[in-house]
Amino acid sequence: MKDASGKIAAEEVYFTSNMQNHHGGMVVIDGCLYGANGGNGGGFLTCLDFHTGDVLWRDRKAPKGSLLVANEQLYLRSEEDEILLIEPSQEEFIERGRFVQPDRSRAPAWAHPIVANGKLFIRDQGLLFCYDVSAQ
Repeated sequence: MKDASGKIAAEEVYFTSNMQNHHGGMVVIDGCLYGANGGNGGGFLTCLDFHTGDVLWRDRKAPKGSLLVANEQLYLRSEEDEILLIEPSQEEFIERGRFVQPDRSRAPAWAHPIVANGKLFIRDQGLLFCYDVSAQ
């Protein structure tokens, strides 16, 4: 919105403590904000109404981690060792797949997953894994 002098001015729409994102990678899909909610003490995936900040759902089966959207799916790289495929939904958490990264280091996994050209890239310290996620 512009102020009286024509300069752009930000205006707070709402404030919520229901999304304490720790890793980044929050995404908005169809008016829903998805993010890994929780600080250093753990956390889990949360879905908010992007326009109001109301909590639509949160689920501990999806741990805290880095998040991205590709191919109309959410990819969650947990801080510990699991990678999840999640169907976006404003009603509930819908898991479509999960696997544990092989040769996992002991360091927390904070590198964001990347999807490019039908390939999912997962980095863990000095290791890089590539998975084919293209439609068959």
